[in-house]
Amino acid sequence: MNITLDQARALDALDRHGTLVRAAGALRKGHPAVLYALRQLEGQAGLDLLDRRGYRLRLTPAGRRVLGLCRRLLDAEAELVAACAEMRTGWEPALRVVYDGIIPDAPILRAVGAMVAERAPTRVHVSAEFLGGVEQAFAAHDADLMVAVLPATTAGLVATRLPPVRALLVAHRGHPLARARGALDDAALADHVLITVRGSDPRLALPTADLERRATVDLNDFHAKRAAIAAGIGFGWLPEHLCRADLDRGALRLLRYAGGHEHVFAPRLYHRAGARPGPAARRVVEALTG
Repeated sequence: MNITLDQARALDALDRHGTLVRAAGALRKGHPAVLYALRQLEGQAGLDLLDRRGYRLRLTPAGRRVLGLCRRLLDAEAELVAACAEMRTGWEPALRVVYDGIIPDAPILRAVGAMVAERAPTRVHVSAEFLGGVEQAFAAHDADLMVAVLPATTAGLVATRLPPVRALLVAHRGHPLARARGALDDAALADHVLITVRGSDPRLALPTADLERRATVDLNDFHAKRAAIAAGIGFGWLPEHLCRADLDRGALRLLRYAGGHEHVFAPRLYHRAGARPGPAARRVVEALTG
């Protein structure tokens, strides 16, 4: 079959306008041209699509079903036309961003929300991963931007430094470690549950990296980790932007660990060399670096 868009438009117009004359007027074609397109469509389908027994043409049940499929073709054409028009404005057709969940995500989300509110034509997909999983997702999904706290190993990337992220070793105020006097040593920490986020990597060089512990709980994200620590289940590292309010009101306590109770991450924003960021990508970059 070789059904054309003109044939699909003819059937659609006949159904919408009721008569050949009105359909021809809507399509700005002559009456014979519309009738010819309909006959050609019936020939292509090998079906009687039009009931010619009355004083005006009507669609048969087969014609109704074919009409629905023809309208899918016309919708696809309209989507293609709209997409090409959008791309001519300079906006990227799509933008995929992968970031490490330890960084403050509010700037990224605000940038995406602003673009949606402005009806920017770029389709944006943002996902959070952790540590080594960030670069894995960046490669697997052929993403455009990556924010990582671990140095990238992928060749041909351009890096931009972002503001540092400070992490603190904390526990609930009622946790035994929070009530201890003096500096905590490895033995004191080893008797309690260390709460971590999946994907921990030795390249982070956290002060507790070599700590031997009896129990570790790996969670999916830092919000779940914060909730577990706030519930008194264990202790762990939290980015300061997630725990500062809890520390200020006394719900959480900073642990005075002899090995160090704070750690600073140096996140970087990466994009591929030679791939000039478009308007949507620049919005995200500006939100993170501004």
